[in-house]
Amino acid sequence: MQKTIILILSCLLALQALETQSLDKDEVDIVKLNALFGTNYQGQIYSGYLSAKDDGSVQFHYLFYPAIDSASEKPLILWLLGGPGCSSMIAAFTESGPYTFISESIEFEENPHTWTAFANILYIESPISVGYSYGPAGAQSDESTAEYNLHALIEFFVRFPNFKNQKFYIGGESYAGIYVPTLTQEIIKYNQQPVNPEVLRINIQGIIIGNGCTDPSECTLLGYLFPRHRLDFYGRHGFISEETYKKIIDHTEECYGSTTPFCQALAYEALAQITGPQYSYNLNQYNVYSKCVSYTPEGSKRMKSPLRVSDEEKNDSDVPPCVDVKGLYHWFQKEEVRTLLNIDTKSPKWVACSLNFQDYQINPNGSLDIYPIIMKNNIRILILSGDVDGVVPIAGTLYWIDKLQQQLQLNTIKPWRPWYVPSLREFDQVQNAGNVFDIEGLTFVSFRNAGHEVPADHKLESKIVLEKFLRQEYL
Repeated sequence: MQKTIILILSCLLALQALETQSLDKDEVDIVKLNALFGTNYQGQIYSGYLSAKDDGSVQFHYLFYPAIDSASEKPLILWLLGGPGCSSMIAAFTESGPYTFISESIEFEENPHTWTAFANILYIESPISVGYSYGPAGAQSDESTAEYNLHALIEFFVRFPNFKNQKFYIGGESYAGIYVPTLTQEIIKYNQQPVNPEVLRINIQGIIIGNGCTDPSECTLLGYLFPRHRLDFYGRHGFISEETYKKIIDHTEECYGSTTPFCQALAYEALAQITGPQYSYNLNQYNVYSKCVSYTPEGSKRMKSPLRVSDEEKNDSDVPPCVDVKGLYHWFQKEEVRTLLNIDTKSPKWVACSLNFQDYQINPNGSLDIYPIIMKNNIRILILSGDVDGVVPIAGTLYWIDKLQQQLQLNTIKPWRPWYVPSLREFDQVQNAGNVFDIEGLTFVSFRNAGHEVPADHKLESKIVLEKFLRQEYL
């Protein structure tokens, strides 16, 4: 693979001469898109495909928003979504892009807190069969996804050479807590090749992860057997009786990773108290204090329950339960939108989360063991956590950060403290937005009353935090 990458990059100078032609090929007709969406965006948008494999058989769809002003002077952020199997278009049109959907509608509105004000944003739909991306059917894994993503990223820099030297950051949410560190590790190995003027060096500066799967106790089969952090979260928030919660606390170490009848019964006892005895899905696990939006396309089903306690309970829906994706389905399955976004006829019908991941190989070790490598290479880390997320709760995030700090003996630079945003009331100057602490190489930020996707729930707050991180300023 590396030899092929070098060969591709040797054509960089020739491709630079064709830059205008390449950009024209993937540039979205913003006039037509504005007319269709009822928007008034004045920036550029690129949408097309990046080859993710040497033979071109794997094609990842990308969406690229150059910064609104002075794009060549601003950093580039690659943003990935999790699942595995969920589309980064969700982030582009509900979180950080220049326009997002009005709640529970198909109408767009301007996003006053878009990240394009301070950065160039690249969204890639990966792995194979996610969103508009396509390739041969077959088993995939965290390792293959990282390799594909690296290949696609290098293809992006070849296609857009003006951005190849800019400060580069990788971010994402949920299962991107695996995607981001594994891709970062691939970039580190790639950058360590012998010096060659024809080989691109990726100027990676940092990673950003929101409510991300990291520790083996979170999003692996081991973690699902007895979801210790989720059960702790629901107990702390009063969804589980005191009697049951006390049993969970007393038996967590015994039951973590256990398949004994007692431990499985305890997990289901707690689950029944959260969802009811039929395990009916009427709770928004992604933000436990937000309502459950029931929109689903025809033929899709809801997940059985918010707490998976065995590997037999698979998600049989292409819609994340209780999540507002009505606008996404309305627009991105339309043929005229596919045409405007330069979508290949080989691409599948767009869905929020692909169902073709039954044979996806999840690394049982998570991604925590990659963090020492990332830190050794002076790549800065920003960890975001919405404090009412019941899927990858704050308790699990704090658990693995503490474990990492002890393992590497990292000094605390600035201890736990509140952070603030401007108040909406005239007689208050600021409002508490969450908590933050800094250790060597890593900053943790919690977001008060935000769920699984912080930038969707708290756009202003996430923009403030991200800008501070890019400027290397403390909150």
